[in-house]
Amino acid sequence: MASKKTARLEIGNRLLRLLECFTFDKPEWGVTELSERLGLYKSVVHRMLVTLESRGFVSQDPATKKYRLGIKVFELGMVVASQMDLRKVAKPVMEELAAKTGETVLLEVVDELQGLCIEKVESPQSMKCTSQVGKRVPLYAGAPTKVLMAYLPEEIIHKIIGQGLERFTEQTVVDPDELLGQLAVIRQQGYCISWGEMDIGSVGIACPIWNHEKRVIAALSIVGPEIRIRERVEEFLSYCRDAAEEISRQVGGL
Repeated sequence: MASKKTARLEIGNRLLRLLECFTFDKPEWGVTELSERLGLYKSVVHRMLVTLESRGFVSQDPATKKYRLGIKVFELGMVVASQMDLRKVAKPVMEELAAKTGETVLLEVVDELQGLCIEKVESPQSMKCTSQVGKRVPLYAGAPTKVLMAYLPEEIIHKIIGQGLERFTEQTVVDPDELLGQLAVIRQQGYCISWGEMDIGSVGIACPIWNHEKRVIAALSIVGPEIRIRERVEEFLSYCRDAAEEISRQVGGL
């Protein structure tokens, strides 16, 4: 019994050692490279990779035949990110931002390939835009979720698009090529402004929050009625950028 348990532990240890080989400096590995790095037979490494690939932990590039980390690892990473003490760090910054703008401020993360609101500070005004903590929304519509989507791995972006793009208003982008173009612009400029993509008459201004690994872990946004925000978009964007940078600094991202 003990020998079987030891064998299982060794298998698990080997799988973890293999996954730890994938880093920012070397994100792709061939079977031979991993065999030499781990000191294991190529046949053993290949079986390990097949097992991990079947569960989504690695994927193989059809052209180079090399392996990279898969979607499942990213999804688990986002779960960890969402459970960090991000809300505690962000809340006072969000309260200050809401006080400056008089509008609702949201903090959203990616969870199960959707946008998830994990914190909010509501506008005190009677006419306002809002959300609920715990609410899930599609990633392809609205400023905060588009910011999150823009910084996802390419294969995950295409997976989301492949699931279909639903039109919520006339402003919702449902053409895949147009959406991909918008995401590229978001990455280039470092923010997103949306006009009525989820709700007619609403405006969203969103900026990314970065962690110490230079990954986007959340999006900070100001949302409100277009009638109030239209003339203050540039001002609010400046506030949002400053607030997102402050949160990023506090979590080690800047």
